[in-house]
Order: sequence, then structure tokens, then C-alpha cells
Amino acid sequence: MARKLTVWVGLVAFIGCGPWLANAQTPAESTRPSETPKETINDSAPPRRPGFSPGGGGGGERHRPNNGSEDQEKFQNVRRALEALTPEQRKRFQENFQRWSNFSPEDKKALSDRESFRHRKMAEDIEQAIKSTNLELAPEQRALFVKRYTEERHQIEEQIRKDSDEKRQPLLAEMLAKLKSEFTQAAQPPKR
Repeated sequence: MARKLTVWVGLVAFIGCGPWLANAQTPAESTRPSETPKETINDSAPPRRPGFSPGGGGGGERHRPNNGSEDQEKFQNVRRALEALTPEQRKRFQENFQRWSNFSPEDKKALSDRESFRHRKMAEDIEQAIKSTNLELAPEQRALFVKRYTEERHQIEEQIRKDSDEKRQPLLAEMLAKLKSEFTQAAQPPKR
């Protein structure tokens, strides 16, 4: 059950990777340095907890056995999230999953690292936003601020992407016309 849950959680998290996958590039092919993580994260190592000794040798926090209800609840949340997707989002999810399935383990790791970097960058941006607004937020307010900031930021990024695509289309058409003319002339035999 835990393996199944991990796969589902990974797949739901993977939905956010669509912008990179939509370009049909493997992570290793990406040349934009701003998207390359500055450090590699070892996701396989569990986070250290203060006062916890892996050997269990006295004092410190003990591992709490999982009774399965936590996994069941997480699985239900993931299932609800998948069911809440629009048909377009489901289609994009399936396409992204198909591309992801064809990635090599190195490419999957690079994609995971890039996604971790994106999350860290977003957390830094949120911290900076809170500092720049001089807000003193209680934990509940902070959580709400993070949620609203993320939603608004997503809308801004989508608008920028749309604007960029709209500007790109006429430039691409112009470039293709120029190349067609250039290569059509090169294909014709010289006149005598």
C-alpha cells in the first residue's frame, strides 16, 4: 500500500512538471542554467530529527509505527485530487506520464532535482515577499498567505507564458517564410 501511495503522490506532484515536459526535452537536454539546481538533494536519505539516534541508543525521539490509516488518508486525498482534474488536465497528465515513463533514471532524477529547486525558489520568494511587506503573520495567516501567494504567482506565470506564446507565433511564421524562401532559391538550379 505504501508503494502504491508513493507512486500516486509522485504522479500528482508530477502534474506540476508539465511546463518542462511540454517542451519534449529530457532534463539533460535543457540548457537554461537558471533552471539547473545549484546543489543535488539526496531524497533517499530521511530527514534528521533533533535528538534522534538511528541506532535507537537511549533518549531521543522514537519512530512511530504507521498503522496504515495515514497512508489510506493520503491515498484518498490523491484520488480526490486526480478526480478533480478537468478533462484537459487529465489528458495533459496522461501525456506527461507517458513522457516521464520513457525517461531514463538519470533524466527522472534531473527532473526531480529541478522540481525541488523550483519549490525551494518559491519558498525563498515567499519569504522575501513576507519580509518586504513587513507582515507579522500568525501560523494560520502565514499558511493562508503562502496559499494565496502561490495561486496568484501561478496566474502571473500562466499569463506570462500566454503572452510569450502569442508574441512567438508571428515571429516563427516570419522566420519560416524567410527559411522557405531561402531554401527554395537554393534548391533551384542556377539560370544560364
